[in-house]
Amino acid sequence: MTPARQAGGAAPARPGLPLRAVLIAVIALYLIAETALAPFLPQLFDRLYGVDDPGATGLYLWICRIVGLVALPLWGLAARRRPLHQLVVTGLCAAAVVDLCLGLAPSYAAYTALSAASVAANASLLLAYPAFIAEHTRKATEEQSDPEHAELAAVRSIVLVIHLAGVAATLVGAGVLALPDPRLGVSAFAVVDVVLAALIVRVLRRLPADRKPDAASAPEAPARAAVPLRRRWPLLVQAALIGVAFDFALSVARPFFTEFAEDLGSGSLGGAVLFFLPSLGALATLPLARRCHDRFGPRLLPAAALVSAAGFLWQYAADGLPALVAGRLLAGLGLGLTQVAVEMRMFHSTGTAGPAFTAVETVRSAGLLAAPLVSAAVVSHDLALPLTVAAAGLACVAVASLTRTPRPAPPPDRAPAPVAATAPAGLPDRTPVTVPAPAKEYDR
Repeated sequence: MTPARQAGGAAPARPGLPLRAVLIAVIALYLIAETALAPFLPQLFDRLYGVDDPGATGLYLWICRIVGLVALPLWGLAARRRPLHQLVVTGLCAAAVVDLCLGLAPSYAAYTALSAASVAANASLLLAYPAFIAEHTRKATEEQSDPEHAELAAVRSIVLVIHLAGVAATLVGAGVLALPDPRLGVSAFAVVDVVLAALIVRVLRRLPADRKPDAASAPEAPARAAVPLRRRWPLLVQAALIGVAFDFALSVARPFFTEFAEDLGSGSLGGAVLFFLPSLGALATLPLARRCHDRFGPRLLPAAALVSAAGFLWQYAADGLPALVAGRLLAGLGLGLTQVAVEMRMFHSTGTAGPAFTAVETVRSAGLLAAPLVSAAVVSHDLALPLTVAAAGLACVAVASLTRTPRPAPPPDRAPAPVAATAPAGLPDRTPVTVPAPAKEYDR
């Protein structure tokens, strides 16, 4: 028995098991499991249950998001009393049982109810995101002394994982839909839950005590967080408007896009490839994020948002697959930089300490709640119409970001600390700081 074990502490992580790499794998697997079927829900409901009403897809997504929004703070409250890895493993084991039953759901209503239960259980895994951010920021701070660039590196890494997982998830979802019996593929997501539970047990419980994401280990918050709320509310309102418009724009175009692509002759596999093309475009621009951030500063967000909006309008006007491909790639080229700039604006506007960031991130959930209902409503008139709604949302992001309220400056003897992570958005008052959780589409 090691001295750490004899003292009741956590065992050190094994040298052959890099913590950051395993936590990235946890996040990627979670995103793949949660988003794999999202582009194909209309086709899945039609094939399994004969439900072809667009409103059914919108209602399904709305219910799952409501349940996720309610479950997340409950897991946060539980995290005050139980160790992180125990809660996450409990949630994943419950999710594995529900996912195993999901493929046997006899009706659309049963599938929706089981999916909501799966979302509630899987919400526990969002507690693992802060461990990744804290570890990444610690490493980035060791490698470079500039806190601004350390913060940018952490945000860029999250965005990178989101888009890589998005590509993999779309291919997995297309594979599930191509099976002779998609129910087998749906139930197979239980295997992912078991793998995630094993990784959590192996890694998170081995976090050294001084690196666990709690208030005692968090770096000192930037001084701007101490500015009175009455002087910061314009920044908070601006950040909330930008976040809501951005999340809404990305989500509203997703549920029915593959149907639109198939109407243009893409086929099922082609529709899946077209769906993740913006992620490939975003991945191509992410290496330029630091250079663009340094060169353009606050002008990066409106410029990148307008490029992405132009890409969505191009898709709406597309009369064939070549034009649709060009529009998807253009939207993606702007999307990668927009996503990084939005998250950086969240930090710069609200700071990372206190309830301000949590409040803004919770307000952003409104965009995710409204998106499936709006998408289902407009798609009944035209399958391509959600693309114009997405373009309008990104234009709102650009307009809202043009007015730059001055950022409170820290005292000269204290530089802004790099972002430290604790509870993801939506977990009120668990610890003093919070980080943005990866965007997601609930699908199962």
